[in-house]
Amino acid sequence: MLTIKTIGQVLKEKRTSLGLDLSEAEQLTQVQKLYIVALETDDYKALPGDFYIKAYLKQYAEKLGLNADRIIQSYDEGKGITVEDKEDILENYHFVKPSERVEPEEEVPKTWRHYVPIISLSAAALLIVVGVFAAVIMNKPETPDLITNDYSYSKSEVSTSKSSTSSTKPSESSTQASSSKPEPTIAISGSSSAMIATISNISDPIKVDFSVAAGRTIWVGMTNSNVPATGQTLSDAANSLSALVTTGAEKSVITLGSVQGLTITVNGKALDLSSLTTTGPNKITLQINRTTSNSAAQ
Repeated sequence: MLTIKTIGQVLKEKRTSLGLDLSEAEQLTQVQKLYIVALETDDYKALPGDFYIKAYLKQYAEKLGLNADRIIQSYDEGKGITVEDKEDILENYHFVKPSERVEPEEEVPKTWRHYVPIISLSAAALLIVVGVFAAVIMNKPETPDLITNDYSYSKSEVSTSKSSTSSTKPSESSTQASSSKPEPTIAISGSSSAMIATISNISDPIKVDFSVAAGRTIWVGMTNSNVPATGQTLSDAANSLSALVTTGAEKSVITLGSVQGLTITVNGKALDLSSLTTTGPNKITLQINRTTSNSAAQ
């Protein structure tokens, strides 16, 4: 029976008849798997151009053992290919030999003898279970009368633990009272481009944190600290800086290229920079009054 098929159908049927999957066809024909799929689905727009389409059709058809010239001609004419499609009569027919045929067995009525093995096994299993249960009951040990002693012991142990817990509470409260210190206070004075921040009730270590908002670039310098003498520039690449005031120092001078978008905290307490109104260099003097041993005791 003659039928008209597209080029893609002819290519795909030939490949499948050879037992090749797409990866194996790619290795055989040296045509990329992506282009093989395009050829077999007649999707020529997925190929680079007319020259490559003909080249891939010719190479693919020859490797599959097809008439490449006929396929190229069909592509140029934009027509399908007339092929002979043989119908396999044996495809849907299966012959069963007489020796392989299975005849339905006649159901034989079951008698009481058929159930004798099952009844015997069930009775044996029941006897075993009964024997094990009886053995457990007969050999069960007597429970010693230790309830009263155990209760009194646990009660005394609980009372002892309560007394020890209560005895530790005063010491804990006294430790908390002794460890409490007055909160640091910051007094701001000055204006324009120079400001003095007097910090009281603070002890070493004194940590000053700088952070700059996105899109801002600010140069920071700080004396009596671990900041380099040349200072450090804060930007989006490195937008924060943590500096430690030298232990025992009573003053540290911070020099800033700008204060717009800048946040400064001293041991977690924020500095109010609103008094610095100039856009040029600004100076902040940290006047440090550390907590003395007498004030800490009070």
